[in-house]
Amino acid sequence: MLLQSERGSWRGGLRHRSHCSSPKIASPDSVTPVVRSISSTSSETESGSDDESFSVVTREGAKKEVACDSKVVYEFGGPVGVTALMFGFPILMSYMFICLALHQGRLPNPLELEFWQHGISAITPTARATAIYLMFNLFQYITAATLPGIKVLGLPVPSLGGKQLEYLCNGVATWYFDLVLVAVLHNTGVFPITAVVDEIGPIMSVAMIWAIVVTIATYIVGCVSGRTHRMSGSVPYDIFMGAVLNPRIGNVDLKMWSEIRIPWKILFFISLSAAVKDHEINVARRLEAGLSPEIWSLFGGLIHMNAIQTSAPLLFMLLAHCLYVNACMKGEECIPTTWDIFYEKWGYMLIFWNLAGVPFSYCYSTLYLLNRSVANDPVQHTRFFMTVLFVILLAAYYVWDTANSQKNRFRMQQRGTYVERHTFPQLPWGTIKNPTFVQTKHGNKLLTGGWWGVARKIHYTADLIMALSWGLVTGFDSYIPYFYVTFFTVVLIHRVGRDHIHCKEKYGADFDEYCRQVPYIFIPFIF
Repeated sequence: MLLQSERGSWRGGLRHRSHCSSPKIASPDSVTPVVRSISSTSSETESGSDDESFSVVTREGAKKEVACDSKVVYEFGGPVGVTALMFGFPILMSYMFICLALHQGRLPNPLELEFWQHGISAITPTARATAIYLMFNLFQYITAATLPGIKVLGLPVPSLGGKQLEYLCNGVATWYFDLVLVAVLHNTGVFPITAVVDEIGPIMSVAMIWAIVVTIATYIVGCVSGRTHRMSGSVPYDIFMGAVLNPRIGNVDLKMWSEIRIPWKILFFISLSAAVKDHEINVARRLEAGLSPEIWSLFGGLIHMNAIQTSAPLLFMLLAHCLYVNACMKGEECIPTTWDIFYEKWGYMLIFWNLAGVPFSYCYSTLYLLNRSVANDPVQHTRFFMTVLFVILLAAYYVWDTANSQKNRFRMQQRGTYVERHTFPQLPWGTIKNPTFVQTKHGNKLLTGGWWGVARKIHYTADLIMALSWGLVTGFDSYIPYFYVTFFTVVLIHRVGRDHIHCKEKYGADFDEYCRQVPYIFIPFIF
């Protein structure tokens, strides 16, 4: 049933802790929120916990973990700030989409009534869009609940008295199943993949509405069932941050499911849809010009197929999003130990951003390129420029993938939950042998080996480089494709600041030693 894992609620968690040596914690009603200006959000699940700490904590460390987990901190400007964000995100996404769909990426005045009068039809939900989005969500839940995979344990949850929840990680099986099914549906004509971009505006609106519905429903169920956690007492703030920590339906953890199965798969299928659409447009134009379709002969003439006519920039975006979603699926066993799963509650921040925000705002570069192609004004670059971009993308991806693997596998090894896998691709240096670290009095280890000896947030650096490449491939005629990297930069800088304060408070002089050994945050010898 919904929220069944919330036996770690304040009441249930405190009862469990009363049998151990951890101190009792005040009820949520007696907690006074602390106002803090530094904020964070769950932009990238793969980044994991910003606290590069591992191992089993000491008794004093456990007390600090419980105190930290129960502490209410106002972020994002508190109730007023989060209220603005909850109204502002849907409006901003709608504005950006209309700019792409009807204004070739230009930024008209959003206060003009004419802008919305002309644009609202492009994002009005339809029955087909509703069916596409909701059926996709349902299908992803069914495969997450039923397909085979490995089971791993998450980090000890302080509100559960240190209990480690079990997670079924079958992302690889669902990912390959998705690809086969999409190929069959497209080639049989049952559901052409191009239908996704044909209905992209209405699908986005359905996603935003659904995310709001899920947010409110989860909040109400959590409050009615008494399974709330770390509540501030402010309704808008608790709706935004969430009321429950580990909501589940059956064997599916909804928080991890929404972060992995929905946003990145939708993002990839948007790019795949756009790439196929671009191919069809270019083939049709060749035929109109009296040119015969170009044929590729493969494997010594055994296979003949129409040459791919998708533009290089759109193929670039397809590869970029394929790398992202494949990384989530192949390394899903690392996700349960990340900050979003361990600490963040399932509220508007995670629900809206994963069900709607990520897939329908990180796709701006793809939509911009496709719209330019539809207008017969495709974005074109020299072969040298595209080669450089592909090299930058792959190099940044290598650092990002292996850095996250090193960190999360080390964390799992220290907890005794590491499972060696051979999912594709397993990149060299994804696991550190004999890593160096700073042993803290808290009990955790601060990793200083591998990429984590180069810079404290090297995975963020690689992620930002990839994000920048998504903009560069579109050229410089519109800002909208650069929205992602701009937003992401602000989010990560805020998150780093929050993490520094958290770790300094938690580890004291040991964290100072860690910073001495790894002095650079993003770029070695520079920053």
